Amino acid sequence: MKRFLILGFFCLLISVIVVSCANPFASPGEKLFTQAKEIEMKTEYFGAFDHYLSAITKLRAEGKIGQVNECRDALTRVEKITSTYSLSEEAARGMIKQALPDIPESTIDQVIKEGRLPSLKIGGTVYYFVDFLNTLAHIYPKLRGEQSASALGKSTNFFQIMSRYIYAKDDLLPGQTLTNPISYRAKGEISIPRKSLPDKGLYKVWLPLPLVTAAQQDIKLISIYPREYLKYPLKQDGDLGVAYFEIPLEEIKDDLSIGLEILFTHYEERFKVDPDKIGQYDRQSPLYKQYTASGKNIALTPAIRAKARQLAGREKNPYKIAKIFYDHIVWDLDYSFTPHLALEALKIPESVFVQEQRYGDCGAQSMYFAALCRSVGIPARASGGLQLFPVNDAGCGDHFWAQIYLPNYGWVPVDTSAGQIAKYMPQLTSEEQHDFANYYFGKMDPFRYLIQHDVDLPLTPPPDRTLAFGMVLQSPTALCSEMDRNPGLTIMDGWQMTVTPIR
Repeated sequence: MKRFLILGFFCLLISVIVVSCANPFASPGEKLFTQAKEIEMKTEYFGAFDHYLSAITKLRAEGKIGQVNECRDALTRVEKITSTYSLSEEAARGMIKQALPDIPESTIDQVIKEGRLPSLKIGGTVYYFVDFLNTLAHIYPKLRGEQSASALGKSTNFFQIMSRYIYAKDDLLPGQTLTNPISYRAKGEISIPRKSLPDKGLYKVWLPLPLVTAAQQDIKLISIYPREYLKYPLKQDGDLGVAYFEIPLEEIKDDLSIGLEILFTHYEERFKVDPDKIGQYDRQSPLYKQYTASGKNIALTPAIRAKARQLAGREKNPYKIAKIFYDHIVWDLDYSFTPHLALEALKIPESVFVQEQRYGDCGAQSMYFAALCRSVGIPARASGGLQLFPVNDAGCGDHFWAQIYLPNYGWVPVDTSAGQIAKYMPQLTSEEQHDFANYYFGKMDPFRYLIQHDVDLPLTPPPDRTLAFGMVLQSPTALCSEMDRNPGLTIMDGWQMTVTPIR
């Protein structure tokens, strides 16, 4: 098992309090809850899930609401793990054979033996990440199948779209230039069947909104619903755009629809930075202290600090150091879908995952880039929301990128995974690949829907229980004390978003 997973498991052990001796006065629900925790300690997460679910039912019937809430938090934790790592080795081998019918069995054996595919030992048996085929295609280029070829076609299309930005005439003034605006119409909705909701109780929903920034303007809310249950003014000018609802379920007679429609305009950002004209950091400022500190997922471990120092070498200029970090991630590491839900449940920081595994998706890479920068005193953060690259039917997809703060220039955008697309397009010349990648260090296309300036931001109002996914708010999340399962997991899967350019 990988060291980072072992460390995460021990962190989990510390967080789970287990009664070591039987309590003769414990109720049936309490006994079942204790058994579930003991099973979880043995990493038998599938069995723990069943026991936690049964314990909630009994504890609720016994009126032990405090323990119901604890049990639901534990159920959410193990459900995030079991839904992420659900494939047996036999199932994983079958998926590889289906994707690559001509692959020799010996090659599959070698891939399994090398252990680079994301996996977790559950109750003594290895289970694989549900999206492990994406990792397979990226870290074993010779094993890319038809699905990868299709994605390659989209990448080629994207390069053609991006060429007008990459090769635009460079007559910029120093600093930031906003240009090439695109206006969009965004629609998001989920409809929750009435029969899947309790008869009564308070259904709390946090709905993401686009932030107002220099690059994202003219935001017009066409509709948001159910409007009558909005509890606070909409937040769109801070670090996280959010609307909050409290929905009394006894008032809901039909299916519950939650959604919004918004118009907005996003500009291309182009920074022209002279490394010699970057000012000095005010190391006592709140901005500097906040964005150079170790965080929950932008964690600055000794290994990450050492890697940052090794890469930076003797270079002292923050712009040049950040470019070294950017090139390292783009050219030396790999892109791959990342098991975010399980990492959060196991308390494994995203930056640590990338440091250990040498791959990650847009969010994981952005947090790792920010961690490298923070390790050497460069303020950095991981920002994001949605990408609006016009290469799929919905016109959008979840996406994160990074920003570094440079005195005299402000927050400069950096997108490692978008730049890394070039590496997976062998039909491009080396020069074209580097032109593509270099664009995303200091420039940003207008295909963006910004929701938050950093990860692990607090919600307003603060949730009173464990969220389905607390690191980001790219789709709505919810809590309801009267429900046994965490409703945020269902919303995250059912949320439908489309974004269409209108001008």
